[in-house]
Amino acid sequence: MAAAVCAGIVLSGAAPLGQGAAPLGQGAVATPAASTGTMARDVQTLSRAYVDREAASQTPDATDTPPATADTSTAPAVFYLLSAANVRATASTAGTVLTTLEAGARVTATGVAAGGWQPVAAGSKTGFIKSSLLTTTAPATTKKPVSTRGAAASSYPACASGSAVEAGLVANAILVHRAICTTFPDITRYGGIRGDGSEHASGQALDIMTSGGRGQQIAAWLRANYSKLGVVEIIYQQQIWTTQRASEGWRPMPDRGSVTANHDDHIHVLVA
Repeated sequence: MAAAVCAGIVLSGAAPLGQGAAPLGQGAVATPAASTGTMARDVQTLSRAYVDREAASQTPDATDTPPATADTSTAPAVFYLLSAANVRATASTAGTVLTTLEAGARVTATGVAAGGWQPVAAGSKTGFIKSSLLTTTAPATTKKPVSTRGAAASSYPACASGSAVEAGLVANAILVHRAICTTFPDITRYGGIRGDGSEHASGQALDIMTSGGRGQQIAAWLRANYSKLGVVEIIYQQQIWTTQRASEGWRPMPDRGSVTANHDDHIHVLVA
């Protein structure tokens, strides 16, 4: 029996040559070999396996599960003053003084520090403070000489020269007035609040009318007792001392052209 097999196809129905068999290519019918069904199943199995592997290798669409987002919200940085400091309207020592804070006062950052100045919020005021005067470490205690006008008045007796100058002054300015008139009773003239746009307009400044060596004694006493009185700045005889730059001692000031402008006839005291 002669048979031709090609790709799983058997030519059947062909008789042996010489026995009436039809010549090859005539009357032969192609029928699937017995293995055809098995091959088809194998192909289907392989196909399914490929589909399964493809499905297994697919990752969920990015929109199926939204990516987790990090919480980038952070609380504003809190700082504490290493010493008394002025809050200025601009990042410059020439900026207008909005308020003066005492050592240990708490402020909140409102932006990133630049050029040695930190933007801050202090109560209702927003401005700038020198970065070198700030720390993130809270003080063990916060010095506060007096908190009310009543407390200031009770710290020292009323001045024999009168208390009219105390009208409109903040508590620490009253405290300085009464401390000076008690300690130096020969000093009877003072300057208080005035509406000229200076520190006197806020009630934080007091002028002590004196000159010469007596004024030097009083200025030295104020400097030695600044923390008890809430003093942050003293100007006398064309020199200035501040708690911000206390380590530098008295610093010279430019000539302003007159005895009064140069503070030769009075001591200017600024308080917190």
